[in-house]
Amino acid sequence: MGDRYWMYHRLDDNGCYTDEFINGVESFLDYAFSQSNLEFCSRNQIKCPYSKCMNQEWHRRVTVQCHLTKKSFMSGYIVWLTYGKQPL
Repeated sequence: MGDRYWMYHRLDDNGCYTDEFINGVESFLDYAFSQSNLEFCSRNQIKCPYSKCMNQEWHRRVTVQCHLTKKSFMSGYIVWLTYGKQPL
């Protein structure tokens, strides 16, 4: 997950989701939901990094995936400290 360019480049020139974005969201969700620390993942929910949720609302995987796919990540969200991930 070294390069997070994909996080803000979800659509190609034709308006279709890029493979990098779809794969990146899946990798992000796999990582976030693998965390055993209750601060990061609790009762099969994580804090959603969608721009309206702003890591304040807890959601299940399918909801976070829907938010990120349809609306993308909140602005400037390249350091995943909320999920215990160290900066690049």
